[in-house]
Amino acid sequence: MKYDFDQIVDRSNTHSMKYEAGRSGNPCLPEHYIPLWVADMDFACAPQILDAMHRRLDRHILGYSLLGNDGKRSVSRWMSRRFGWDVPPEQVIFSSGVVPALFAAVEHLSAPGDAVLLMTPAYHPFNDALRRYGRTPLYSRLIETESGRYEIDFDDFEAKVKRADCKLFFLCNPQNPTGRVFTEAELRRIGEICFANGVFVVSDEIHADLTRVGQRHIPFAKLFPKEKRIITCTSPSKSFNIAGNNHSHLIVPDEHIRREWDTNVYCSMPTALGIDAAMAAYDEAEDWLEELRAYLDGNFTMMAGLLAEKLPKAVFHVPEGTYLGWVNLAPLGLPEQKLKELVSRAGVFVQFGEDFVDNGDCHMRVNAACPRSVLKEALERICDALNAY
Repeated sequence: MKYDFDQIVDRSNTHSMKYEAGRSGNPCLPEHYIPLWVADMDFACAPQILDAMHRRLDRHILGYSLLGNDGKRSVSRWMSRRFGWDVPPEQVIFSSGVVPALFAAVEHLSAPGDAVLLMTPAYHPFNDALRRYGRTPLYSRLIETESGRYEIDFDDFEAKVKRADCKLFFLCNPQNPTGRVFTEAELRRIGEICFANGVFVVSDEIHADLTRVGQRHIPFAKLFPKEKRIITCTSPSKSFNIAGNNHSHLIVPDEHIRREWDTNVYCSMPTALGIDAAMAAYDEAEDWLEELRAYLDGNFTMMAGLLAEKLPKAVFHVPEGTYLGWVNLAPLGLPEQKLKELVSRAGVFVQFGEDFVDNGDCHMRVNAACPRSVLKEALERICDALNAY
């Protein structure tokens, strides 16, 4: 490989949430623990991105900035090259992150008394957004198969979309935390049900670039090119480990919504460094991403083998997308709080089902985006702790 993903980068004293916030929320953790929770990576950023940021610093001023046409064209080229999706550059607007976009969507695309639909288990800010604005939460539970793969319960999904108060659906694809990459047939059925019932779809596709090698991500909006009731949320932040730049993109086909959101700055403004980093990621660092995907595949292969050998009762299906492993520990017969305590006291910080809204009891989410030696040590600690109880 051209890039060294086995390198251990010292993140101490860097104001890292992943490394410095764990013990404040989890008192069972020892002083030195392995953090495999929040979704950022422990890999050095692509050198092309760092070089672009250095060049920007050499211009000496970091003033108020705008996502210009060059930045929008960069996003458009990426979508065309990676996914065969022709996105007019003028449909691209800025957001400081997907989470701010979710909150803005609930506030501006629904009204008090409306219901918002999620598939669960789900990324908790989806739920936080609708609760902040007093919307009614609707949960359609994904069905876990014996192998650990999740399927959509379309009967339940359609029944909830058809409710008169359901106005908005948050799609997450690739799905966090289950790792599903939904098929074209699934996405078409989702869209047909939603649009036939007047439900707006906000599609979080932040993990789109992080599929297993050979897997195919299909942008939801690509399948409905004439439909205006879609906002697609995407970003180089997960793919290239630059989440701290707070830089995402929204693809908004409805001109009125796009103009309103952009004019009123619903989702903040970009930074000078964030713009240049995003453009360098999309325009210069694709080879880094391809090596990363292959390395992550290797991490998950190792993880599957280790769990099968040392914790055979656990159910783990290699995720089709994301760098997050979702492991079912329910067959061990322990309550979730006991599982969390044992894993934490072993010196590993992962997230459990309680953090994923609904339908995740006794599951843990493991961030596998770290050097393989670190992931192996963490998994061995987990297995030893659970086996010893």
